[in-house]
Amino acid sequence: MPTARLFLLFGLLLSASAQAEIYKYVDENGQVTFTDVYRKGARRVDLPGAPGPVPGKGNAAKRASYAPSPAGFPRIDPATQKRRDDVRRQVLQDEIASEQRDADEARRQLKLGERLQPGERATDASYANRVNKLRATLQQHEQNIADIRRELANLK
Repeated sequence: MPTARLFLLFGLLLSASAQAEIYKYVDENGQVTFTDVYRKGARRVDLPGAPGPVPGKGNAAKRASYAPSPAGFPRIDPATQKRRDDVRRQVLQDEIASEQRDADEARRQLKLGERLQPGERATDASYANRVNKLRATLQQHEQNIADIRRELANLK
C-alpha cells in the first residue's frame, strides 16, 4: 500500500513538470519545422496568449494558470482572440507545408528504395527492412498532415 502511494505521488510530480513549449527549427535546406521537442539550433516560439513559465514560481503556479476563469472575470476581446487564432493558423499552415514537402521526399525515397539493388532479391531481409522503414516514414508524414488538417479544421 505505501509503495502504491509512492508511485502515485511520483507520477503526479512527473506530470506536473510537463511544459507545452513550441520550437522553430530551420534545417540546412531552409525547411522550417515547428515541434514541441527541442533540437540544437531551434528557437523557442512565444505565442500570444499561450501560458509561459512563471519566473520564480514552481509548477504549482503553472497549474494554477490553467484553472477556469471565475464568474465575472474579464473576457478576451474578439480582436485579440482573432490575432491569436491567426497566429495559430499561420503556424499550422507553415507546419503542414513542411510536412507535405517531407512527405513528397519520403515518397521519392520509397520509390528509389523499392528498386532492387544488384544481387538483391525481394525476399531478402535487408530489402524488406529498408522498404518497411521507408514506408513507415511516409506513413508518419501522412499521419502528421492529417492531424494538422484536423487542427486547422477545428479553428474558428
